[in-house]
This record gives sequence, structure tokens and C-alpha cells, in this order.
Amino acid sequence: DSIVFVSSEVYQGFALEGLYGADQRCRSLAGKASLERHLTYKAWLSTPTMSATDRLLHSPGRYLLVNGLVVAQNWEGLVSGSLENPIMVDESSLSRDDGVWTGTLSSGEPSLGDEFCEDWDDDSGLLKFAGVGISTKTDATWSFFEPVPCDAELRLYCIEQ
Repeated sequence: DSIVFVSSEVYQGFALEGLYGADQRCRSLAGKASLERHLTYKAWLSTPTMSATDRLLHSPGRYLLVNGLVVAQNWEGLVSGSLENPIMVDESSLSRDDGVWTGTLSSGEPSLGDEFCEDWDDDSGLLKFAGVGISTKTDATWSFFEPVPCDAELRLYCIEQ
């Protein structure tokens, strides 16, 4: 099984320091919460050239919230466009009802027409937009609802690998 959480902290999309920086934020939060295997966490995040599907392990096991609720039975369930429970619990088991940076469709592919805040790492991304999901949703909008300005402060989805 793999643990999934929404970050307790919020970040500006242009200041994530790329995919690596976003992954490091997930690992840091998982470590502070004493989650097992905290160094394996990665963000559910895409760029035009690197999809979440290609970045993340496709677990044959279940995806679980920190509180034990099942999000999906396996990778296919995670990317099916329909989750069993919303990913609205953070690394400390607190509920978060927020927008989440993803740049990713529920299929795990990059959201087309997205500017990805200049690959999540550039002040020139200030005037750009990137795709966000909604932490309380279980339909495809959990991963992609709409583009928002890159200076917004939103959360990340973090997934144990």
C-alpha cells in the first residue's frame, strides 16, 4: 500500500523549484509527520515534458490516506477519474479543503494548454497559469478543475513511492 496526502503547507506555483523541489517538500512534510519511507514521496505534478504517470511508480497495491481510508485500489483506480475517497487529509490527518497544484489530468497526463508556472520554477511564471485540482473531489476534478494564476498559494498532493 502507498500513503497519499495533501500538503499541510501552501506554496506559490512559480516558487516550487521545479519537480525536484516539489518532491522535496513532500518528503520534508512526510518526515516531520514521522511517516514511514518518508524519503520516497513525490508530488502529483506534471510539466509539458514529464507527466505524473511517467514520474510515479504504478503501485499494484492500494492508495491510502494517512487515516487509513482507501483512495484507490491500485494505480488504475487512481488514474480512472473516480476516487473512492477524496485526497483531503494532510500528513498529520487534518482535513484540508483547498486547491492543489497539479498541472495534471486525472489520467496522470499533463493538462494541455497549461503553462505549468514555467515548470514550477520561475518568477516569469508570475503572470502565467497552471492547472489545479480540488482536494474535496472524487471525480476527475480532484486532479484538474481549472487553471489559476501562479502566484496563488495552494497545496500539493504527495504520494509514497
